Amino acid sequence: MTHFKSILHKKSLLILAVCIALVCFKSTAQEDKKNANLSIQFVKLMKEHSASLEIVAQYKEKKVFSPCKNLKLTIYKVESVDDSLGVKIGTCITDDLGKVTFAIAKKYSGPSSSFTAKIENSKAYEDNEENVSVTDASIEAFLEKTDSTYNIKARLLDENNNPIADETLIVGLKRTFGILSMGEEDSYTTDADGTIIVPIDKGLTGRNGVLNFQVVLKESDTYGTIVANLYGKLGVPITDKSTFDNRTMWSPPSKTPLFILIIPNLILVGIWSILTMLIFNLIKIYKSKN
Repeated sequence: MTHFKSILHKKSLLILAVCIALVCFKSTAQEDKKNANLSIQFVKLMKEHSASLEIVAQYKEKKVFSPCKNLKLTIYKVESVDDSLGVKIGTCITDDLGKVTFAIAKKYSGPSSSFTAKIENSKAYEDNEENVSVTDASIEAFLEKTDSTYNIKARLLDENNNPIADETLIVGLKRTFGILSMGEEDSYTTDADGTIIVPIDKGLTGRNGVLNFQVVLKESDTYGTIVANLYGKLGVPITDKSTFDNRTMWSPPSKTPLFILIIPNLILVGIWSILTMLIFNLIKIYKSKN
């Protein structure tokens, strides 16, 4: 009987030790999870008639922010204020920079929209969420000519086509490596009619003379980001001055200048001819002595 109690006591201690180990392991695993911060921005492209969410995920470690790579996010469309969960409309995964763009289907767009991005059941990051709410708006942009000067005229309108005043718009010319600001100011504020007018600089170059202008309402708390692209054949056509197909010093090996090919080879042939003649004469002298 005493032996049986001893075995039972040992088994109880073993079970207790296993339970404590599991609890400690679970606590450690939870502590190892990083706290990810989400940043979400609603972006609407006027010409493409499309909308998307641009999301950035980062975590802070040793006072340095690092991107959350390959983090799966679940996107919800929140239908009402009382709807805490919303309708799941898709998932997306962040890239190596912790960024991802989620395209919003047209059926989920409306006069007023609210979306939530959630981290759910991640092994590396704690559950978290971030939401964005926007009111629909649009930008009408077109070119107009006053005397000999072209201007960009843009209007910011709400969902009922009423003008939106006192909002800041950025106007620029799209280039290969960025946006070139137009006019004398970095940004322009809409007037009571929701309008801005920005003069276009002369002498701008573009492929075939076509210039791609952008009018942007950037990161508005109410309307999100709205981008309107505007094209006009107002620029100076780019002249191709490339000498890639010509025989120049900076061309590829297959286009080496002819004088570089001919002169060095002539010098080499001359040197080898002299050396060959000397060797031949030395052989003749050696044979004549014998």
